[in-house]
Amino acid sequence: MTMEVIHQQIRNALNDEAITLQLQNALSSRADQVARIVDLPEGEAAEKLLEFVVRYIEDVPQMLLDLQAAALEAGLSHYVQPVIQMATEFFITPPAALSHEVGLAALMDKAYLAHRLLEEVNETYIHRVGQPLTPMDMTLSNVIIHTLIGEPFANDLDQLVDVAVKRLFGPQMAYQSPEFKAFMNRQEASNLVHIWRQWPSMSNEMGLTSTLL
Repeated sequence: MTMEVIHQQIRNALNDEAITLQLQNALSSRADQVARIVDLPEGEAAEKLLEFVVRYIEDVPQMLLDLQAAALEAGLSHYVQPVIQMATEFFITPPAALSHEVGLAALMDKAYLAHRLLEEVNETYIHRVGQPLTPMDMTLSNVIIHTLIGEPFANDLDQLVDVAVKRLFGPQMAYQSPEFKAFMNRQEASNLVHIWRQWPSMSNEMGLTSTLL
C-alpha cells in the first residue's frame, strides 16, 4: 500500500507537469550548470533532463521493493528494513523543508533524499564492514540532481540525509555480531547482490556520461 501511495504521487505529478511544464522550464535554467558535468544534447537539454528526473523518481519505489525482497530472502531484514522505512517516509511524510515545493519538483527532492540515503548507507557499510550493502553506484546521478535542485537547498537536503543515517546506524545495529559477519562473508553469493545487478548506473544507461566522476 505504501508503494502504491508513492506511485499515485508520481502519476499525479506527471499529469500536472504535462499541463504546466513547470519543472521542465525550471530545468532549462540549470542546463548550463549540468552541462559542465555531463554531455547534454543541443537544443533538447531541458527535455533530456526532465526524462532523467522522471526516471530518477520512478526508480525509487521499485528499488525499495527489490531491496526488501532481497533482504527478506537473505535474512537481512533486521538491518535493511529501517533503511527502506526511512526512504519511504521521505515520500509519505516528507520533512518540513520540502513544503515549499509541489509537483515533480517536490518528488525530485524526495527522490534525492531516498537515493542519497542509499548512497550514504553504502558508504557506512564500506566503512564499518568493508563492503557496500548494495553494489550500485548512484554518485553521478545524485550529483546531477544536486545540481538541478541547486544550492544551498541541495546542501540542506544532504544534511537531512546525514541526520537520517546517524539515526539508522545507532548502537542497536550489531555490526560486529557473528550473524552479521557471516552474512557479509557470503554476500557475494546472495540474492541481495544478484538482484541489484539489474540496476546499472542510471546516468550511463541514459547516455549522460562524465569525465569528471
